[in-house]
Amino acid sequence: MKFELKTYNRNTPDQELLDDLKNVALKLNREKITRSEYEENGKYSSKTFEKQFGTWNKALEKAGLQLNIQHNISDLELFENIEKVWLHLGRQPLYAEFRQPLSKYSTRPYEKRFGSWLKALEAFVEFMSIDAEQKAEVEKSVYEQIQNTEIEFKHKTKRQPSERLKVQVLMRDGNKCRLCGYIVTGDNIHFDHIKPWSKGGETVLENIQVLCETHNLAKGNLG
Repeated sequence: MKFELKTYNRNTPDQELLDDLKNVALKLNREKITRSEYEENGKYSSKTFEKQFGTWNKALEKAGLQLNIQHNISDLELFENIEKVWLHLGRQPLYAEFRQPLSKYSTRPYEKRFGSWLKALEAFVEFMSIDAEQKAEVEKSVYEQIQNTEIEFKHKTKRQPSERLKVQVLMRDGNKCRLCGYIVTGDNIHFDHIKPWSKGGETVLENIQVLCETHNLAKGNLG
């Protein structure tokens, strides 16, 4: 074995470094190579690539090679990558298509995380469908609350006041509208919830008042 030092080329043009990186990958018939593999077969030091491009993976990316597996990739990042490729192709991506530059990651991180490429796709579809279902549930819940706000409250009393309660209200208020003082009689007497029934108001003496027809309707329209 011949012992010799590799020279450190600090001013080597980017393209020259990338060309040598691609040549080593071609020589080894690999879509990605490790630092040690390059050190054994390349013209430059792997440190040169790190100083020139920031990281070894960034150099691989610039050369159009696959990135080495990153163990800190989150499930969300893996799923977002599948989504990007899927949308680009307009169909389910194939195993062989997951490579640079189409895909940020190879199939290896997916196989390592989920057990197989098929299981990774199944997890992705489940993730996307669950997200859609949750969104649909939220929208449905909001719609129901807008359409029928009464479902938010569990009332302890009935909505319509009893005859006894009506008498108690009239004894307290007289037969005058609490808003305008107009004397009301017969069908013109309206027993109104001060705090609306639809907003949780109960049918109790403290929450019922006498209104004339005009003000009761006006309050209803305002509410």
